[in-house]
Amino acid sequence: MKQITKFWNWFRDNEEAIKNAFLLGINTDEVFTHLLRNYHYISKRIGFLIYAPDKDSEKCKIVFTAEGYRKLFPKIIALEDQAPKLKHFMPQAFIKPMQQVTRIKNGTDLPCSYENYEFKISDLQVALIDYNITNKQLKIKLYIPNYNQLKHFEELERDLKFLVMEIIGEIAFRKHIKNIETDQMPRSINGLLPLIELPDYIDYLYKINAKGTTRII
Repeated sequence: MKQITKFWNWFRDNEEAIKNAFLLGINTDEVFTHLLRNYHYISKRIGFLIYAPDKDSEKCKIVFTAEGYRKLFPKIIALEDQAPKLKHFMPQAFIKPMQQVTRIKNGTDLPCSYENYEFKISDLQVALIDYNITNKQLKIKLYIPNYNQLKHFEELERDLKFLVMEIIGEIAFRKHIKNIETDQMPRSINGLLPLIELPDYIDYLYKINAKGTTRII
């Protein structure tokens, strides 16, 4: 794939500028305009996420995603396979399931902010609306604090979709999530599931169906 090779050649030549734009805010608009232009030569339907290093000695991570769209998986895999050795970035194909979940489970995670409103991943709750036994896909409703004040933000629905994807992983998202609805957090959360526990719940549903167990939702 020549366009992928061209992208990586450009990325390697501009790696320092990309790192400085992301971490230090130096010429951010200009750098990311060029980055997106070169990236979109591969495909306008694939995206990427950049994560800051967890420690000073670690690299930034650039994650390539098709948002679960299977036809684009070969390009996502090729982006990782054809990546050169980079000084400041670690390429990764697909959004992998979140590994560091302790802070979310104990409620000490940092909030996501939207102007004067915020919520934490640990605050988010899920209800199962429907589960298709045949294709193992779920329709879920995601409950968010301050949703009535947040819902006018255009980026909110997409951000919430990516939060679910980051928690369960892009492949599982494609396989198991049919639809996500959003709503204001109710006064009582009895019967709801913390979002961070969704991967375990999907595994539970999958396993009991594999055994042919009769269940009521």
